[in-house]
Amino acid sequence: MLAFWIISALLVVVALAIVLPPLVAGGQRADDSRQTVNRAVFDRKLRELEEDLKRDLIGREQYEAARAELKRTLIDDLADYSQPVFKKSGKTMAVVVLLAVPVISVFMYLEVDNGLASLSDDFQAGISDRDRMLTVEQAIRSLEHKLRDTPDDLAGWSMLGRSYLALGNFSRAVDAYERAYVLSKGADADILVGYAEAQALAAGQQFDEDTMAFFVRAVQIDPHHERALWYAGYAAYHLNDYQSSVEYWERLLRQVPNDQPEARSALQVYLEDARQKAQPGIVIARQETGNAVSSGTNLESTASIDVLVSLSAALQGRVADSDTLFVYARALQGPPMPLALVRMNAAALPARVTLDDTVAMIPEMTLSSMEQVEVIARISRSGQARMQAGDLYGSVQPVKTSGSSPVDIVISEVAP
Repeated sequence: MLAFWIISALLVVVALAIVLPPLVAGGQRADDSRQTVNRAVFDRKLRELEEDLKRDLIGREQYEAARAELKRTLIDDLADYSQPVFKKSGKTMAVVVLLAVPVISVFMYLEVDNGLASLSDDFQAGISDRDRMLTVEQAIRSLEHKLRDTPDDLAGWSMLGRSYLALGNFSRAVDAYERAYVLSKGADADILVGYAEAQALAAGQQFDEDTMAFFVRAVQIDPHHERALWYAGYAAYHLNDYQSSVEYWERLLRQVPNDQPEARSALQVYLEDARQKAQPGIVIARQETGNAVSSGTNLESTASIDVLVSLSAALQGRVADSDTLFVYARALQGPPMPLALVRMNAAALPARVTLDDTVAMIPEMTLSSMEQVEVIARISRSGQARMQAGDLYGSVQPVKTSGSSPVDIVISEVAP
């Protein structure tokens, strides 16, 4: 865990320069309580560095470099600067950042007005001056107490999710973001990105088709969302969909200001790597906004699948009314993210569901863009979008997207 904090701290400036200049420009001057929070974070990270040095987990040179970066970050924040720069470049640095980037954004929130550093702004009403001097952990406990009294506070749940991300408590971050996701009805790009990020980190930095779908949906809502574009590209890269990765990162590159040459150069390194790995001739053409699909088959007016879902007798006792039922279709080949998805309470079983383009998860890939798909029904105790051990499921394939007969799925399998 200490190594996690050290790597993340060293790469904060890199991540900020790549992704966030447009977001942090023009932010408000940090107040005294924000400075207190940042000082507490700095002191904690510095103690961890010193402990790792004593335990010979890092060398003196690494310690001095990390300490210098921590000081630089603190000074920049206290002075209200928002233009971090790179200290390294080249392929070696690019590889390090590419591997570590899922955790970097956790610490972005400690340095910009969008995250943990702005906790004090959310506490201005109803919290005493003494409370504004709390440590990070105590501030989060105060926020939790506030949310017990105001459980429908969307901004509060979102802030709690970001705060848990910053502290590395990813499972609790998932829980907080899930509440925010429900309250926002899946229409807030920031929450979609944070929710998917928390899920990926909780799973050991595993970016799967479900988290990819959240990132891409965030881009659909806000086509210029820097973190959504970055993570959509990263998740696509992780799923070996290099062409999609190229497209998202190219869009991000167009948003990086020309006066950030180091950031542009680093992002271009990622782009070049993805371009080299992209398979020629497998290109899904997208409009600039990412809201259209170019396909050789025009099935928009006919793509619809009626699904009848039931539960096997052997599994009847393993389902609670509070469990979540996911019914979705995905491509037989290619990117594994859902083309269309319906979510409901498992108490509705047996259920009849219609999958079509109105419930598409990703605008670039819809049911109408495929002739045949796999249809899956899954029951989740946790309500998580990704498959987990113990989930109950059933599937049918291949299924024609223009078929008129209902598809029967019996949920009879248990995920290992």
